[in-house]
Amino acid sequence: MANSEIPQPGPEPDDVDGAANAPESVPGEPVGADAATPEPAAPAPEQFVSQAQFIANGDADSAAPSSFTPDAAPVPDPAPIPDPAPAPDPSLTPSPAPPAGEQPSAPSLASSTAPPPRPHAGVPRATWAIGALVCVAAGSLGAALGARSVARTNANHAVSAFQTRAANVAENVKQSLQREEDLTAGASTFFAANPKASATEFATWSRWVRALRRYPELERIGLVTVVRATDLPTFQQLVTGKKPAIAAARAAATSTGKAATATTGAPSGATISPSAGTGTGTSPTSAAPTTAKTKPTSIGLLRISPPGARPYYCLATAEVVRAPAKRARAGLDYCKRMPTLIPTRSSGSATTAPVSATRTGQLAVETPVYRGFTPPKSRAGRTAAFVGWLREVLEPGLLLEGALAHDPGGAVRLTYAHGASQAAFALGAPKHNAPSVTTSLHHGWTVESFGTPISSAVLDDREATGLLVAGSLLSVLLGMLIYTLGVGRDGTASMRAALPRRPLGRSESLYDELTGLANRELTLDRAERTVARAGRQSGMLAGALLVDLDWFSDVNEKLGRAAGDQLLRVVAERLEDVIRTEDSVGRLGGDQFLITVESVAKGVRLDSLARRVIEALHKPVSGLDDFGPSFFPTASIGVAYGRYTDHDALIHDAELAMRAAKDAGKDRYTLFNANMRAVIEDRGLLEAELNTALRENQLFLVYQPICDLRTRKVVGLEALVRWRHPKQGVMLPADFLPLAEETGLIVPIGRWALQEACSRAAKWEVGGSRIGIGVQVSANQFDREGFATDVLRALQQSGVTPSLLTLEISESIVMADAATATSRMQQLKSLGVRMAIDDFGSGYAYRSDLQKMPLDFLKVDRASLAAAEDEDYRHWLLEAILVFGRDLSLTVIAKGIETAEQVTALQEMGAVLAQGHFFGEPLPGDALDRLFTGGVPAVRATSTGLAE
Repeated sequence: MANSEIPQPGPEPDDVDGAANAPESVPGEPVGADAATPEPAAPAPEQFVSQAQFIANGDADSAAPSSFTPDAAPVPDPAPIPDPAPAPDPSLTPSPAPPAGEQPSAPSLASSTAPPPRPHAGVPRATWAIGALVCVAAGSLGAALGARSVARTNANHAVSAFQTRAANVAENVKQSLQREEDLTAGASTFFAANPKASATEFATWSRWVRALRRYPELERIGLVTVVRATDLPTFQQLVTGKKPAIAAARAAATSTGKAATATTGAPSGATISPSAGTGTGTSPTSAAPTTAKTKPTSIGLLRISPPGARPYYCLATAEVVRAPAKRARAGLDYCKRMPTLIPTRSSGSATTAPVSATRTGQLAVETPVYRGFTPPKSRAGRTAAFVGWLREVLEPGLLLEGALAHDPGGAVRLTYAHGASQAAFALGAPKHNAPSVTTSLHHGWTVESFGTPISSAVLDDREATGLLVAGSLLSVLLGMLIYTLGVGRDGTASMRAALPRRPLGRSESLYDELTGLANRELTLDRAERTVARAGRQSGMLAGALLVDLDWFSDVNEKLGRAAGDQLLRVVAERLEDVIRTEDSVGRLGGDQFLITVESVAKGVRLDSLARRVIEALHKPVSGLDDFGPSFFPTASIGVAYGRYTDHDALIHDAELAMRAAKDAGKDRYTLFNANMRAVIEDRGLLEAELNTALRENQLFLVYQPICDLRTRKVVGLEALVRWRHPKQGVMLPADFLPLAEETGLIVPIGRWALQEACSRAAKWEVGGSRIGIGVQVSANQFDREGFATDVLRALQQSGVTPSLLTLEISESIVMADAATATSRMQQLKSLGVRMAIDDFGSGYAYRSDLQKMPLDFLKVDRASLAAAEDEDYRHWLLEAILVFGRDLSLTVIAKGIETAEQVTALQEMGAVLAQGHFFGEPLPGDALDRLFTGGVPAVRATSTGLAE
């Protein structure tokens, strides 16, 4: 069909089907076969859009007529055409008008010449399944190979690390042995120069070299000398410093010439051992001379062990012991215990052997000591210059613990083999299949280090196991994804083709639908570009003005959201009119707008721009949702500019300045300065400290009396919270409760105050003083669904009578939503507590609202009744509130009473209850106990305060 022009697509139809899109007959045209063929009319926009969509997506089952007949051979599916609005098919012609007298009917799809639907020539499901399995198998195999490689690599690293640790252990043991050799050399030098040194002299030398402190593994060290049997009395005098009784007996026997041989012979049972713990010796009678056939049982203070008559004995002359209780017997004969000790005197070699007498493994080392500092080369010379043996007893376990200090999971074995001397010590138990490294040290020492078992198996390595599991799961997920996408591709192809292609909507663009300004994403992008451009030029600065409307939430709540939307559109238009061409403005969200500015550093005047914004917003807005009076919008503006590297920092500083403007009274602008960051940091620190105060019980309550002006008695108390800050001292509620409100900490603080006040009231009630306590309730507490549960829990846990508790709620909180507040107060009233409205007169409570509320008290603060310092006006307003309370059968409590004149005025007005500094300062509960001893005392008001 020939058309002079191609019709454009119209709006998208609600119902896209063949009947709806069928062309209608054209009135006034000839009807019938003999009629002239009419000029085909252009299809309707709806019809064209529907047909174009079906043709563009290649759907063979389209409702559009086709020139093909049903018997025509099938042809391949046409390729998708990216153009969403192709030219219409020339074969599409409108249906002729029906004969006269017949109702027109829609054309039938069955009578069209469109070919029958053909199935999509897709890939069989089995092929997709095989591909998915291959993917799973390949991925799992790759994961297994990777895990195996990781396990082997980790095993090799573990082996290398163990070898390094083993070398370090061997080096530590070697250094410890060398240190012991240094100690041996030093002690040998001392005894070589002082062969007859006493035990006291050697102990002094040991303290001087700090032997026991520098060598923790050293248990004892001393000199062992050879003592002939005939020299035992002299040796005893050298060791003990006392002359033995047997020496005097031997001298008397020699003078008479009787039994000299029997007395001076080698004693079989005589023993020598200054057993330092005994301090006793034999009596003179027992030391009397004996005949040759009778062996003496003791000589002096020493006892030889093991006993027996021998020509010589190897005894310790000087010894230092770490634990005095473990000191060896002084008469211990080492030559008898160790037969191999005497040959080393002439050979000059040291002996090393374990001490079998101890339960813990100990090692004894005996080193020969010679005069002259250097051992003679000949055997005869060594025998002549021999002084004794330096004997050391070591704890190898401590030595090995020091070597294993950096390898706690390992084990080590130390062995010594030199000639006939052999010893072995171990620390830790080697595990099965644990690797080991043996290192030979000097002078017959060998160290064998054991590590933890090392395995290259995949399942024994956590990292390899995790890689195997993760790789296998990923392969399975990938296979499932391939199979799902492959199988679903054929089923969803026609569905995707049939879905209408809608143009990009306004909500999907980069501009805000309501105001037409740039939305948040585009605004932040522009800010980022502004900061980047300013950063590339040394003389340019980036600036931002964050505009936040004042009282916008009130507009939404009182006038409705439609009025709020209208106000936002007006503000957006005014901001666009104020800014320069090169500046940009966008809506961040809600009632916040951001203006980004790029200006020369010397000529930047963002404060003038802020003033222009404020002046533009001050213009009245008329017809705001049929709101009668004109509305004057205001805004708080935060201004920040400088050389920024991050647009987030620029916007953050502007936000800090905006908050400062809000805190300063709104309807103004504030320039950012660095002190604002410090304020935020201080607030964050105070919040953290407030959390700590809750945990560490730094909060406490004080109670201010409420007096009956008729009887001058304390009839109630108001609980006030205080914070005993560890650095700032006692802080008042105004210093931290506003922050607690913002952060939500007011809820746990209020719960604690409620429980503390109830517990204190219960204590006084048990003591016989029924005194009511008022507890202030914050907005966050009152609005919580669980607040009634908190009150019930405090009453039950304390056991106080519910009527003694009064919940004080601010008038502004109650009137924010009077209906909801009334319902909540009735729920609380059912618990038996009393209700009070605090700071009455500061809000807009209606008489009808108060009549519905279950109230008991109205508390009015005399100091806050009016902002002006008009005493007459305050007096009149307070009197009106008293009359108002009496009309509603409510008790009015006057707060803030500070002078006797104010008390007199209250009495003249007919006030009953009052509180303030005139009646007493807030005091802790313990300080008020004296007021309730023996009942509540009567009080009288004076010019200085409260007197009994």
